[in-house]
Amino acid sequence: MPRNLQRPKAAGQGSPAAQPPYLEETTTVRVRFPEVDSLRIVWHGHYVSYFEEGRRAFGRRFGLDYPVFVQHQLAAPVVQLSVNYLAPARMDDVLAVTARLFPSEAAKLEFAYEIRRSGDHLLLATGSTIQAFTTLDGELILQRPPLLVERYRRWESLWVHP
Repeated sequence: MPRNLQRPKAAGQGSPAAQPPYLEETTTVRVRFPEVDSLRIVWHGHYVSYFEEGRRAFGRRFGLDYPVFVQHQLAAPVVQLSVNYLAPARMDDVLAVTARLFPSEAAKLEFAYEIRRSGDHLLLATGSTIQAFTTLDGELILQRPPLLVERYRRWESLWVHP
């Protein structure tokens, strides 16, 4: 699995002395015909759905997927998104999408993403998302929900340190 994803930096934030731990999962996605434009490259908006596929694969592996949120009366809407396009993906390319979660003291999920073409491992795009926790009615949750606290405890032995 790729190990060079960086924690997303806040505006004006310098490089930290040591990167914090993270967990990651990689899944594959095949580019379909309706995802390409008239130039036969993936339309830029589809990269967000590829990030979503990576995040869902991460959630299924580590017990932090949308159905689990609903079971715990939580929602986790995306409140910030960034995408960096580096090279085009094309129809029938198989893409390796890596989602990396960084722990946070806040009630949020902070992911970094990497999309590579499976054949040559060319880096096509990077990005990040931040998800806030809310109640199912949309009320912002300011403290880490018990579900996240429990998952962090469970994951402590799994954190990878670069």
